[in-house]
Amino acid sequence: MKKSKRKHMNKILSIFAILILPTLAIAAPLQFGRIVDIKGSGFISFEGKTHEIKKGEVIYVNSEIIIEHSGQVVFTDNADHKFHLGNASSAAVFAGKVELRSGDVWVQSLNKTDEYTLTSANATVSYTGGEAIFSYDSVKGKTQLMVINGLMKLANLRSPELNLTVAEGNFSFVDPSFEEGMPRDPTPVGQKTYGQLVAMFPGVSPMDKHSADIFKNEHGAKVVERSIASTPEAQEHKKAAAELEKEYKMKVMKLASKKTRPATFTKKELKATMPKTNGIVVKIYGLSGSETSATTAIYDLKTPDVAKRAPASVSEVDSEVVVDQAVPADMNTIPTTPQYKESEKLIDQLNKL
Repeated sequence: MKKSKRKHMNKILSIFAILILPTLAIAAPLQFGRIVDIKGSGFISFEGKTHEIKKGEVIYVNSEIIIEHSGQVVFTDNADHKFHLGNASSAAVFAGKVELRSGDVWVQSLNKTDEYTLTSANATVSYTGGEAIFSYDSVKGKTQLMVINGLMKLANLRSPELNLTVAEGNFSFVDPSFEEGMPRDPTPVGQKTYGQLVAMFPGVSPMDKHSADIFKNEHGAKVVERSIASTPEAQEHKKAAAELEKEYKMKVMKLASKKTRPATFTKKELKATMPKTNGIVVKIYGLSGSETSATTAIYDLKTPDVAKRAPASVSEVDSEVVVDQAVPADMNTIPTTPQYKESEKLIDQLNKL
């Protein structure tokens, strides 16, 4: 009786072990890696609980790491990947992936067999080995990648199959305002830009000390400019081109001088351009009819002499012309009936012109 009860109990325990223990194993948190170093202050959030980062502590999958200003943390996973998370940055860790949520991270990988993934809110990077600085501006929504060593593939998170390869010494970015978020063609990075990015991670150096040499040229990789071979034909062509250029410049200068030089005329040429008169005497009559009426003023307009031409501010009237304008003593004596006899004669003369 006792033996049968014992067998029955063993069966129950066996069933419990089969059903319950795997569930407990699945529920146990998976280890991602470990904190290697910490500068300043930062926090780890896991399953709704947050605590301050401690050097050497274990990081579990699905944790988020947050670094305050003037802080920096170094952590690794269990597959030879090292991550330097910069100040005012945050990242979440998953199985085989790190998601940068804001700020900057310098990744270094010695694993050249397994593919690894970095992501941001709008971009994804995949690589096997190498190192790079990966940045995400959460305000502008811009993701940037600068590769220091190796080759990495950058793509928009929505279309990871449409990726481009960024080689060492180059950078690219994904920006919603640029070509609908497609990655920009890789561009070489100069020494100045490289220095500014590296300065965000005090105490961090490339895995290969020669990697920095790639960025020594201000425009990235050194470009060697080739000149035309020094052959007789090339020299002759160069000489002919110089002669044509000289001739063209002379023509341009000559044309410009003609357009800008003020016109000059001789006295004879200027006189020929003046309008000719027919010796018409123009008389202007006032009111007449009494001894106290205004004396007629006569203007004899002759062809002006160029040599004696007065300045523009002086009326062009012959110096011999006299304007005699007597003012009547009594304005009431001026008759009101004008005389048109001479005026009609003047009109007839004008009509004959």
